[in-house]
Amino acid sequence: MIFWLVVVLLVLHLILAFFMSPPTAWADRFFNMFATHPRLKDENISEITVHDVALRGERKAEFVEAFNNANFLYDGGVIKDLSENPIRVRFTQGRTSFAFEMYLYGEQMIEIVRIKNKKYLPYRVRSASLENFLMSLSTIQTSSAN
Repeated sequence: MIFWLVVVLLVLHLILAFFMSPPTAWADRFFNMFATHPRLKDENISEITVHDVALRGERKAEFVEAFNNANFLYDGGVIKDLSENPIRVRFTQGRTSFAFEMYLYGEQMIEIVRIKNKKYLPYRVRSASLENFLMSLSTIQTSSAN
């Protein structure tokens, strides 16, 4: 009787220990599902389009790195002055597709509006590399339009 009680308690202890501190990869995947600013994995992304122009190769890797390194600041409302000329970004990671409208705020701040299932979630990030990357794409886009 005591032997089976010890075995059951040991098994329960192991199960609870696993759920109290799951492996990092599993925890990251679970929490990334609910994150406002998702982390991208370059190998899982099937396409990235900026202003309806597909990014490939090195440009795609550069965007993913800049997007992942952006520091999330806070959720918030959209700045009214930035409602013109958004930089539209769409990407598909696995079975999930995301749509973003990004507004360059200056001083390395970017206002991002995440559009998913017809719901809009505005938030801000700070990233010099993402701002520079988006500015370079904007200048290419405006010069090719002229």
